[in-house]
Amino acid sequence: MKKTDFERSKWLPILIVAIILILVYNAIENIGLITSAIGHFLYVISPLLYGVLFAYFLYAPHKTLEKLLSKVKIKFISKRARVFTTIIIFLLLLVLVGFILSVVLPIIFQSIVDLANSIPGYIADVLYYFDNVPEGSVMAEFDIPNLIRNSSGDILNAIMNPAGIEQVARGVVSFAGEIFRVIMGLVISLYLLLDRERIIGFFKRLNTALFKKEERINRTIKYISQINKVLFTFIASKGLDSIINLICATVVLLIFKVPYALLLGLIAGVFNFIPYIGSIISAVVISVIALITTDVRTAIFVMICLLAFNQLDGNYIEPRIMRSSLKISPILVILAVVVGGAYFGVVGMFLGVPFAVILKQLLHEYIAAAENKEAESKKTEDNTGDVIEDE
Repeated sequence: MKKTDFERSKWLPILIVAIILILVYNAIENIGLITSAIGHFLYVISPLLYGVLFAYFLYAPHKTLEKLLSKVKIKFISKRARVFTTIIIFLLLLVLVGFILSVVLPIIFQSIVDLANSIPGYIADVLYYFDNVPEGSVMAEFDIPNLIRNSSGDILNAIMNPAGIEQVARGVVSFAGEIFRVIMGLVISLYLLLDRERIIGFFKRLNTALFKKEERINRTIKYISQINKVLFTFIASKGLDSIINLICATVVLLIFKVPYALLLGLIAGVFNFIPYIGSIISAVVISVIALITTDVRTAIFVMICLLAFNQLDGNYIEPRIMRSSLKISPILVILAVVVGGAYFGVVGMFLGVPFAVILKQLLHEYIAAAENKEAESKKTEDNTGDVIEDE
């Protein structure tokens, strides 16, 4: 070997590692700009992301209805079962969206307005309670009334000043835009369901073009199938389970005559998307609001009913819906929720868990493949040694 070849083989890996370290350092130093750019890109393609999300959720009923229509004796319908299925689901979605926009959203908005207008009165009631606490009690030592006065004053000033009003107006406009993107996502999801074979076929062709070797092609298909299974299990099953949570929580709150029942039930349904801790957080939040808006006895009953239903849901209802557990530890769930929420907001909190499961499965696959390769190599060496000894 020449001296120049030796020097290249020695210093080239060091140079590559140094370049990688510099790139990683720059990425960490500009992590805010990177996450902001990713967030803006996700915002731009959000209708497509909503479409994929709704396609996962609508896949099961779409497939079931398509099978039923394909068995109809009328050939005109049975031959075009998928088209008729898509039309029927589209009409049902139109009715559902119309009902939500005309009935549900006005109730929720009115509940938000009523709750915001009632906040000063609730704060006054809480202050009256703590002002009349005996001097020797533990509550008196924490000086909770002054803490509430300072924090509530800051909140009210932030809401009532011109900047706060402008922020609220921007929030309303942003919410209206989000509704439009959701509706566009519903339309996109129907196109995805209608042409799913063609879309899958395109990605299979792309996979074959990118990876020439059959082993890599099969491995990529295997990984994509696992990712698809995890996402479908989480999104579709959690979506259905969250609707059940929304309905049950709303019914419980209506039974105990807690104000803003539909709004609080919506909180229970949304937070249910966060595994393990979401239902507990929503139960605590709803119970605190019930305590402020009603009385201690009602709040205790609401808390007991919500926690009892959460146990029933976690141990019986949700496993029956999912049929298979995500098999992820609570520590990893909390970490995924915290990291996802810190970098990508509410969407990151919801989707952090399935992506953590996907990453976990890929790492397990990689470790298992490495261990099998090492075991086969060792077995080959042992067999070679036995042959040499026999000779």
